[in-house]
Amino acid sequence: MSEIVVGRVSSILRYPLKSMLGEQLETVAFDQRGVVGDRRYALIDDETGKVVSVKRPRWWGRMFELTGHTSGDGGAVVSFPDGETVAVGDPKLSVRLGEFFGRPVTVADTPPPDARFDEIWVRELKGGAEPYFGMESRTEDGEEMIDGGAFMGPAGNFFNFGAVHLVTSSTVRELTRHAPQSRFDAHRFRPNVVVDTDDDGFVETEWQGRTLQIGPVRLRVSFTVPRCVMTTLAQGDLPADRDVLRTIAATNSVDVLQTGTLYPCAGVYADVLAEGEIRRGDPVRIID
Repeated sequence: MSEIVVGRVSSILRYPLKSMLGEQLETVAFDQRGVVGDRRYALIDDETGKVVSVKRPRWWGRMFELTGHTSGDGGAVVSFPDGETVAVGDPKLSVRLGEFFGRPVTVADTPPPDARFDEIWVRELKGGAEPYFGMESRTEDGEEMIDGGAFMGPAGNFFNFGAVHLVTSSTVRELTRHAPQSRFDAHRFRPNVVVDTDDDGFVETEWQGRTLQIGPVRLRVSFTVPRCVMTTLAQGDLPADRDVLRTIAATNSVDVLQTGTLYPCAGVYADVLAEGEIRRGDPVRIID
């Protein structure tokens, strides 16, 4: 078996509640579902029955003002901008969230069988690309909209596609080279693992179909990640910037779905082949 060291783990991130900011970790366990405790919960819009996603920012953009943390008992808590923290399972949380968004929501730990979320389709930032697999779009509130998340219900979790999401520092540097006026940061893409790499370009795009070894954890890279409006939103100290997605479209559009349509992509999804624990600083190897 040949091995190639392609980088080292520089950040590990977990998002206990879907579409909220998450937590940085020094070490984390992986099982077949990905990072243990990742996207364990999500909000459900009581009026529509849909999973709440920041991909409809006019309604849910304030999700990035909230942070999910794993609690000592294995559950999660939500931190609000005013410093208040409320535990998942506390009846107060749904009330507080409803007041925060101006819409009633419920916290769920399992997606409904027909789970979907609203996603605005910003063609002008995606190089004019049509929606995935020819799906129909609609206009709401003056915005083109699609129903995303079709894989959540059948998979029984709140992941859009892959169980693990990786981004490299090479991708961040490449995007910065093309648009130095924008603030590119790996955390803007909400990965689970950031890999510090020395090579130039979108190196992880070439990892598709390969197997990565990180400590005892083995990951099979599935496909590169089509990006959406989420990457353009303010989160933490990163400012809103529509040029982020526009730059990805101009520099790394990929026929990731093999449909003849190019989509702006950055980072990769992977599935877990071997479980275990990884630590920040662990080498990342491609094994064949």
